[in-house]
Amino acid sequence: MSKTKIAIWFLRVGLAFVFAYASYEICINPANFLKYTPSFIFNFIPENLFLYSFGVAEIALAAWLLTGWKPEYSSVISVMLMVGIIAFNPEYFQILFRNVAIGFGGLALLMLESSARNTLAKPKAA
Repeated sequence: MSKTKIAIWFLRVGLAFVFAYASYEICINPANFLKYTPSFIFNFIPENLFLYSFGVAEIALAAWLLTGWKPEYSSVISVMLMVGIIAFNPEYFQILFRNVAIGFGGLALLMLESSARNTLAKPKAA
């Protein structure tokens, strides 16, 4: 197995763990996540429904990352989720600064997956 494939695997597992664990925490301590949710969300959807739906979506994203199916899309969604969380919560940046690293991990996965796909698509010279 090439070093690139191993790096991709590590990034997939690491990102999947982050999303799966966050989903678990939402189920165990939902109140901890309310402060990171923009208040306008609750104009459209009740708190509990949003939190549990978000938790299910995070589990789905974790599973998607692990499958490797259409990896560029799951990587982009991971990055967008981290950017959104940081953008809507600047007052909590001293806690959310870790999400910057998670977002860049998603970008690294995107670049590696794209590079690996392009390498496979190129015919080898004879």
